[in-house]
Amino acid sequence: MQFTRFDDLPPALREEVWQLYETSFPAHERRSRAAQLAAFGDEQAHGDLLLDGNGQLAALVFYWTCNDLLYIEFLAVHPAMRGRQTGSRIMRELLGRYPHHTVVLEIEPPEDETTCRRLRFYERLGFCANGYPYTHPSYRTGDAACPHRLVILSHGAPLTPQRYEEFLTLMRMVVLHYAD
Repeated sequence: MQFTRFDDLPPALREEVWQLYETSFPAHERRSRAAQLAAFGDEQAHGDLLLDGNGQLAALVFYWTCNDLLYIEFLAVHPAMRGRQTGSRIMRELLGRYPHHTVVLEIEPPEDETTCRRLRFYERLGFCANGYPYTHPSYRTGDAACPHRLVILSHGAPLTPQRYEEFLTLMRMVVLHYAD
C-alpha cells in the first residue's frame, strides 16, 4: 500500500476518487467537484489517497490543517477494501504524521447498526465523543441546503471549550468558505 496526494493522480484515477467520494457521502454532506477542487487550492486543505499494491484506489481522506488543529472532513474506503483494516491504516498514517495536532472529525449520531459501528471504529483508534451540540451547516445553498446534526469526535481526549471554539472558527472562516 502506498499513500499519494490527490494532485499527483492521473486523470483516470482521479475519476475513481470522485466516484468513491460521491457514492460514500450524500449530496448535502459533500461539496460539488468544482467546490472541492477549489478547496484543494487552499494551502490548509489536503487530499490523500491510499493505493493498493496494484496502484488501485483503496481509500481517500480529505482533511484540513490550521496551526495545531487537524480536521478530518472525509474518510472513505473503497467497497472492495472494506474489512481489511484499510480505514485503520489510513487513519494511523494520518495520526502519525500529525502527532502534536488536536485531531477532530464528525460522525452521524450513533442511532443504528451502521452509525454505531462507525463510532466503535473511531473509538478503537483512540477517538472520543464530545458532548457539544453541533449542527453541520450544509455545503449546499438555497433550496439544496440541508444542515444536519453530527457528533464531534476528538483524538485522545475531549475538546476543551477553547479548542471547540477553534474548531468552529476553522469551520466558519475556512472550510465553509468552499460551500456551493
